[in-house]
This record gives sequence, structure tokens and C-alpha cells, in this order.
Amino acid sequence: MLIRPAQRSDLTPAAKVCAKAFFDTELFGEVIHPYRHQYPDDMHLYWLKNFRRGLNRKDNHILVATVSEPGESQPRMVGVAQWIRRRAQPSSQDQQSSTSPSSEQNEAEEEDELPPNRAADPAKLDVLQRVGPFVDHKWSGTVKVSASRSSSDQLKETLSLADKRCTGERAETWYLGLLAIHPDYQGHGIGKQFVAWGFERARADTVCVSVISALGKDGFYRNCGFDVDVGYATEGEGNPLSGVPGGLIMFRDRV
Repeated sequence: MLIRPAQRSDLTPAAKVCAKAFFDTELFGEVIHPYRHQYPDDMHLYWLKNFRRGLNRKDNHILVATVSEPGESQPRMVGVAQWIRRRAQPSSQDQQSSTSPSSEQNEAEEEDELPPNRAADPAKLDVLQRVGPFVDHKWSGTVKVSASRSSSDQLKETLSLADKRCTGERAETWYLGLLAIHPDYQGHGIGKQFVAWGFERARADTVCVSVISALGKDGFYRNCGFDVDVGYATEGEGNPLSGVPGGLIMFRDRV
């Protein structure tokens, strides 16, 4: 089994691994892709679009796992992970793509060429982006939204957090934004190797690691070394993920 940085040719098979791994999950299945049973071949488009956007970002690291099976001429894609280096003071250079303007134009054209994702609820495709104001303060450790305040005041407070940089000890982190293993290869230790990759980078940078755990995966991440829980990504009035199970935000402060 080999874990390596993803290439552009890996993105479609990696996206299909995600669709297999998350097909029956609450968030990616029921919430974002309620029509996946009618259009099972469309679900991977959600991750393909995101992978294309993030492939050449400096602080965005997409990794894939492949295995060589007897009788198969090409390695088989069995897992994908996305580690993001979040910084307290992100510079414009950190966010820039490493590709040339012409390459960026080609990528934009390819994104436009993607067919519509008929498996998805269009209103929910950006739900993870909209949850940001409700959770970003968890990475500062200094700001907390009060549950006792009115709904309108609380929403204003959470929205204001989006315009503030995290300044606490956890503002510098390696964040595991995605971990997907093909169902046929789960339980073989591949996920732990993906996690270890990020832990090694965090140790070298002397920063923490963080993750938002899916339903039923808290124990896995604890076994991997995440040992601090700071709340759920579903908390807060007006949170678009309210009622979705899972979403525990976990850290390891000293790797």
C-alpha cells in the first residue's frame, strides 16, 4: 500500500472513493445528497469539484492511498485524505495557487464542464461553508457564543467571528478536513496512516492537530491520538448543521 500526494489524474477515482465511503452517512448522504439512490453515479461530483479547487493550493494537501492487487495492471485507489495547514496570519501567498494563470483558466473551464450533480440538494451544497462562523472560534479558544442570548444577537455574534482571525494557541494547526476509505478496505489501518502523515507535519511545525469527527468515528480518532474535545460543529442557534448527528471537534495540542 502506498500513500502519496494526489495528481490531477487521481481526482476522479479519489472522488469516487468518497462517494462509496460516505454514501450512507447522515451529512454527505441524507443531507447533501438526498437523491443519491436515483443518481448514484453523480454523487462523486461533489468531491471532484472541491478537489480540483484545492489541488494546487499551497496549504492544501490531498493524499491518496493505492494498493496493487494480484492480476491487476494498475494500482487501485482505496483511500483519500485532505490535510489543511491553517495559519493564524494567512498571507495572500499562502492562499494562491501554484499554477500559472493559463492553468487556472483551464481548471475553471473544466469545472464549468462538470455535469450537474443530480444526487444533491442544491441548497445544501455549500452547507459546510456556511457552518464556518459557528465553529471557527473553536480554533482560538478565546471566543464563545452564549446560548442564553437571543437568536438574532447570537447570529450577529457568530457572523462577526468570520471577520476575525483566530489568535489563540490553536490558530496554528494541521486540520484533517477529509478522510475516506473505500468500504472494501476499511479496517486495514489505512486511515491511521493518513492521520499519522498530518501528525508528523504538526510535530515538525510545533503546532496542534484538529479534526471534526463524523458520527461513530470519535473512538477511531481518540485511538489515533486526538485527546481534547471542545464541542460540536452542530452547536449554535441558526447553525445549518443543527440536528445532524456527529461533528465532535477534536484536537491534540502537543503532538
